Order: sequence, then structure tokens, then C-alpha cells
Amino acid sequence: MLYNIAISQTHGGVEQYYYAGHNRVSTIVPKVYFQNNKKWYAEIRYNYDELETVSFNAGKTFSKENSLSYAITPIAGLMAGRYNGGSFGLNTELDYKKIFFSAESQYALSFEGREADFFYNWSEIGYQVTDHIYTGLALQLTHLYKATNSWEFGIMTGFSINKWTFPVYIFNPAGNNRYFVLGINLEWGRIKTESRKIEMPLLTNTGK
Repeated sequence: MLYNIAISQTHGGVEQYYYAGHNRVSTIVPKVYFQNNKKWYAEIRYNYDELETVSFNAGKTFSKENSLSYAITPIAGLMAGRYNGGSFGLNTELDYKKIFFSAESQYALSFEGREADFFYNWSEIGYQVTDHIYTGLALQLTHLYKATNSWEFGIMTGFSINKWTFPVYIFNPAGNNRYFVLGINLEWGRIKTESRKIEMPLLTNTGK
């Protein structure tokens, strides 16, 4: 998850992502988030950690603006629905000139037994081509309990208009199992209106 770093004022947003691909169930992943001027952060999302599952996460952001800007947000949360459990995570964001990097890591603990626990990481690195267009690479890592790691590589691009951002991701672009993630995001209350706004879910179906 990546958004403009060092926003000290109250801000929030609404996002919706659409997954589609060959031999893949089309899925919509909505999310609503909010951060106050003390940098306390909260979000609610659906179909993110697992299909037909709602999750709530909260934490606090620690950030600094400089030539190399960063924001680190430890979070914890609960999930209910098809997957019931708790989670601990860390969102990390870095900006240096026109280059940006983000990593979202999460460990989920199931109330139904350790066999359903999993670790997930979404990382991306990109370049701000113009004030309104960005491009880059994305990587997903999923590790289910007592299973080998699952890696998915992708390419991304997107553009922004005022407070709207439209990201597009293509995962496994050279394979038969390629799929697309299309986003429509709206953010309010941010300071940097000319820069990108990238927000990703994303645990896809964890295979349970």
C-alpha cells in the first residue's frame, strides 16, 4: 500500500479493485480508510484477506519528509466471515525524488487452527513519469502454513486526476495464468494533490 508520505492532516479515502483473468473468478475488493491528524490509522475492507471476509485494521503511522521520505505503519486487526482470525502487519513506504517503493506485510492467525495461518507480502517499486502518470513492478509473496512460497510478479501503471487515481496491474504477464487488477480510488484531505495515489489490496484468494 502506497500513498503520499507525511500527510499530517486528517485524510481518508474509498477504493475499489476489480480482479479478472483466465480461469479466475471475477472479484471486487472494496476498502475504506481514515487517518487523523495524530496519524492514527484505521481501515475496513472486504474480500481482501479471503473471499466473503470482512476485516478491520488499525495502527499508527510514523513518517518524515526529507530528500528520502518514509512512512511506517504497524497495524493489527480482526477478520470475520469465510476466514475468522486476527492479523499483525507492517506497511512501509519510501520516496526518493521520482522513485518510490512500498511493502505491505501481514501475518494472519486463524481462530480455527494453525493450519489456516498464512503470511503475505505485497511489494512494488516504481517511477513517477509525470505528475499524473507512474509505472513500475509489483511482487506478491504468499506463504501458507507448511507450504512452499507462492511468488507472483507483475507490472503496473496508472494515472491520477485531482483526487482520483486509476491503477492497473497485470500479474504473470507472460503466463497462461495472467490476471488483471483494475482500481478506482478516491482520496480526500491530502496535501499533495499533484502526486500519485496508489493503494493496493491485496491478498487474493489464499487457496483455502
